[in-house]
Amino acid sequence: MIKLKLEIQPRDDHQVNVIAEFESELLEQYKRRSARKIAEKTRIPGFRPGKAPYDVVRRVVGDEALIEQAIEDLIDEYYPKILEEAQIKPGAAGNLEKILSLDPPKFSFLVPLEPEVDLGNYKDIRLEYTPEAVEEHEITDFLKRLQTNYSTAEPVDRPAQEGDLVYVKFSGKLTHPPEGEDEMVFPERPAQFILGSDLMENRSFPFPGFSENLLGKKEGDAFTVTYTYPQEEEDESLRGKEVEFQVTVQSVKSLILPELNDDFAQNVGQFESLDDLKKAIREQLENTKKEKADETFFNQLFERLQAQATIKYPPQVLEHEIEHLLEDFQHDLSRQGMELDSYLKMVNKDRESFIREELAPIARRRLERSLIMEKFADVEQIKIDEVNYQQAIQDSLRDLQSIPMNKKPTKAEQNQLTQEVLIYNINRRLNQMILDRLKAIATGQNTEEQPAEESATTESQTSSDPVHEEGQNQPAEE
Repeated sequence: MIKLKLEIQPRDDHQVNVIAEFESELLEQYKRRSARKIAEKTRIPGFRPGKAPYDVVRRVVGDEALIEQAIEDLIDEYYPKILEEAQIKPGAAGNLEKILSLDPPKFSFLVPLEPEVDLGNYKDIRLEYTPEAVEEHEITDFLKRLQTNYSTAEPVDRPAQEGDLVYVKFSGKLTHPPEGEDEMVFPERPAQFILGSDLMENRSFPFPGFSENLLGKKEGDAFTVTYTYPQEEEDESLRGKEVEFQVTVQSVKSLILPELNDDFAQNVGQFESLDDLKKAIREQLENTKKEKADETFFNQLFERLQAQATIKYPPQVLEHEIEHLLEDFQHDLSRQGMELDSYLKMVNKDRESFIREELAPIARRRLERSLIMEKFADVEQIKIDEVNYQQAIQDSLRDLQSIPMNKKPTKAEQNQLTQEVLIYNINRRLNQMILDRLKAIATGQNTEEQPAEESATTESQTSSDPVHEEGQNQPAEE
């Protein structure tokens, strides 16, 4: 049995240095193993593969190559045993930091530890949960948008007035572009606006009040308008910059809105009457407000939990989270036809500062939130029960049917996809159960009732919108 001496040196960054010392003859054994391995792969004159004597192999490849291979093989075999004997649960892959000596073989390893979370007195946290009620005017506004989307548009030979649909082409360039920066921030593009409407999604595009400049304009009119973006502008690349817009009116059309009645409701969807449509709209708005209230509630709750919890993890875990976040961000950019380097140039940041200032704080919050949820589930013994497991299977079958396939997958690909979708749905339901229990505790409800299971079971049945505002801002034309 090989004797092994270990020395454990804790570090402040939730890692440990492990110094492992082996018996001297062990390295010699591995050198001979390495010689056989090298002899099988290296052509040595006069000998068949793997049959050259140790001294011959050593003379041909040299001591350095033998030792390098021997150390690699030794560590591959003994590193798990080192962790087991040291009773260390790693949180990420460790690495060989230094070879301290060869006689006896003595190595220093840096091992990241498994994350640790102490939630503190989480049951003492109290937070009010108050979703906003749906107001009647919101239902009315929703109906107005539906009316607009199902309206018809007729060309008119007059200046544009409130309620008209106006088609334009516009472009925008910086009036004082920084040196080396492209002045064209809005390449020429088409757009359409319903004048005087506060209900349209593009009310603030390309800047608040833009559409007001179209009042009184006729087809063929061209004009220039200048706007300086405020420092709090959401698009960082436009903050504090003055942009000159060149606008050409392509057409002006009058909107003819359909009458709000039972026929309209039946045309919009599977509704028998206007009252049924209004009821569906109310339910959809209530779900939207609940989702918004949940987002605000849980953001505040996790801020409180993170503030009082003690969370320890090695830097590698955070780096891994940052990598995932960067991959997601690059994927989102690619869907918009943009590369990361182009984006960084646009926001005037290098890769390192972007990761440090933008991604790292988000990754840290996301990582710590995940660790808190994992620990909370363990402490509260929250697990997927049979009901939720079966429902996750049903959700997965539905999801698999909706995934577009360019070609028929192989059996192995289908099995892998099925497994991935099932794991996703199980985790989604488990996360919902955890959030429901957190809400129950923070709002002072009876936590013994465990309302999470019922909520997780019904969640997938209430998530879809009963009414879709199809053709947003695109009325039919006659």
